[in-house]
Amino acid sequence: MSSSNCIKNLPRWVLVRYNFLTEYFGDKPFTVKDTESLFSKLLSEKKLEHIGAIKEFLSILKKEGCIKVIQNALDEKYVKYQIVESEISKGDLFTTLKRAADLIRLGLDYRSLLVFLFYKAISDKYEDKVNQIVKDRNVPKEVAYIMANSEFKMYNEDSGELLTWNEVTKKSDYLTEFQNALVKFATLNPDIINKELMIALLNKLGITTLPNELKSKLDQIKRLFDNLDFSHINFDIIGDAYTYILAQFAPTKGKEGEVYTPQEVIKLLVRLIDLEPGKDVLDPAMGSGAMLIESYKYVSEKGGSVKLYGQEYNPDMAAIAKLNFVLHGIPKDLVEIQVGDSLRKLKFAEKSEFKVDYVIANPPWNQDGYGEEVLGSDISLRKIYKYGFPPNDKADWAWVQLMLYYAKEKVGIILDQGALFREGKEKTIRERVVSDDLIEAIILLPEKLFYNTQASGIIIIFNKEKNSERKGKILFIDATDLYVKHPEVRKLNKLTYEHIQKIVEVYKEFKTVPNFSRVVNIEEVIKNDYNLNVHNYITKTLSNNSVSIRELEELWNSIEKIRKEREEKERELEEVIRIMVSKID
Repeated sequence: MSSSNCIKNLPRWVLVRYNFLTEYFGDKPFTVKDTESLFSKLLSEKKLEHIGAIKEFLSILKKEGCIKVIQNALDEKYVKYQIVESEISKGDLFTTLKRAADLIRLGLDYRSLLVFLFYKAISDKYEDKVNQIVKDRNVPKEVAYIMANSEFKMYNEDSGELLTWNEVTKKSDYLTEFQNALVKFATLNPDIINKELMIALLNKLGITTLPNELKSKLDQIKRLFDNLDFSHINFDIIGDAYTYILAQFAPTKGKEGEVYTPQEVIKLLVRLIDLEPGKDVLDPAMGSGAMLIESYKYVSEKGGSVKLYGQEYNPDMAAIAKLNFVLHGIPKDLVEIQVGDSLRKLKFAEKSEFKVDYVIANPPWNQDGYGEEVLGSDISLRKIYKYGFPPNDKADWAWVQLMLYYAKEKVGIILDQGALFREGKEKTIRERVVSDDLIEAIILLPEKLFYNTQASGIIIIFNKEKNSERKGKILFIDATDLYVKHPEVRKLNKLTYEHIQKIVEVYKEFKTVPNFSRVVNIEEVIKNDYNLNVHNYITKTLSNNSVSIRELEELWNSIEKIRKEREEKERELEEVIRIMVSKID
C-alpha cells in the first residue's frame, strides 16, 4: 500500500515491486536478502518477469520516503528496512467496498458502485494536487484549480464551477448534482469519456429516479466513500478495487447472461500471447476492458508500453471500460475505444487499412444472428469471412475470422469447446483454417471456471508467423485437472499461478507431456476429419493401471445404454402385465 506522496515519482518497475513488498511484509522489518528471496519467489511464480536491481530499487524507495531504515549494519545486506505506514490499507479499502457491495445487492445496479469509486478517487487525487500546488507555489486556489486541470479537468474555467466529490455531495439534492457533475466532467474531458456514453450510462443507472428506500442505500454508500481518501493510493490498487467490484457481482450477472472472464484466465491468455513492448493489441469484444488492462500491465512489467484498441457493442459497458482504464492509471494516449458491432463493422478500420500485432478476446459464446444472411449481405465483409459464414445460431468462427483478419502476428480467443468439433458450416471453416496452418495451440480448460457456464472453455492460439519447428503442427493441452476450489464461490473452480505457469511453459517449449500435452501433425487432424476435440489427441491414463479415461467414458456410455434398454424392456413388460390383468378382470 502506498504511503504519503511517495508513489508519485516511482518508475513503473519500482511501483510494481513496491506493491508486492507492502503486500508480503506489511509492517514487518526486511533486508536486502529478504527482498531478494521474495522477488525470486515471485519470479518462479511468473508474477515478475525479472527480479530487477534490488539495491537501486530500495534506494529509490528510501529517497522517496516509501521505506525507512530501522536498524543500520556495516554490511548493507543486513540493514533492516520498514514500510512507512500508509493512511489506508488495501485491506481496509476492500472491506469498505465489500460493505458497499452488500448494500448494492439490495436492489441497486452494481455499476453505481463503480461510478462512485471512479469519481471519488479522481476527485481526491485532483484536490490533493490542488493543495500541493498551493503549498509549493503559493498561488490562490482558483489558479491552482486551473493548473491541476492538466490531467483531469474538474474545474470549469468558464463558469468557475468546481466538480469534485466533496463539492458536489455536500449539496442537499446531491444525487441530481452528482449526475449533472458527471455529465459536465465528460464534457470537459472527452478524451476520457465522451458525453453521450456518460449520459447513456447514467440513464441506465437511474440514480435520481430511484424509490426512497433505494436512495437511502446510496446515502449509506456515499457515507462509506466519504470516509475513504484516495489521494495517496496508487492507481494500481484503485484499479484492483474496481476489478474486485466487478468480480463481486460476476456470479449474479453471469446467470443473467453477462460475460465476465475470470482474472486468472485473462492472465493465462495474455501470457500465452506474450505481448512485446512497442506493439499494439485489439480486443473486439472488450467488455470492461480487463484483457487490455492486463496486456498493458504485462508489457509494463517488461519495461515498455503497448497501444490498446477496444470495441464494445454495449455502450454502458464501454463507459465502464473507459472508467476502468483511468483507474488503472493507463495513459490516455495509449487507449482508443469504439462502440459498435465488431462482427459487422470494426470502426477502427473505417478510415484506413487497420491492422494490429495481436488480437485477443472472450466473445459471447454461440452467439445468435450472424449467419450468411447477415454477414454475407455486405460485400465488404467477404474478405474478412473468407473461410465461410458460420451458422446463424453460432458466431464462434465468425469471431475467429474477424480476429485473424486484423492480426499481423497472433490471435488468442476463449470459446466454448463445441467449436472444436461441431459439424456443418463450422466444420467447413475449421477445415480451411487448419489447412492454412494457422492454429498453434489449443488448451482445454477445467470446468466451472466461468460464472455463466459450468462447461469447460478452450483457448485457441493462432499464429501467422509460426517458426519452422511448429509449422504443420498443433499443440494440444488438456488442463482439465489444473484447478482448485474457488475460495469465495462454492460451485466454481479457479486456476492458480502454478497452473498458469505450467501451461505457459509447455506452450513455450511446444512439447509433449504424458497425460497433459501432445504435439500433433496436421495430417493426423485431417485423418480425424478435422475434429479438434482435445480428448481425441490426449489420452489420460489412471496412475495405477493402463486404463484410459476415454476407455472409461466408453465403458460408462455402454453401461448407460444397457441401463436405458433395460428400463425400456421393463416398461414393455409392465404394459403386457397390465393388459393381461385387465383381461382377467
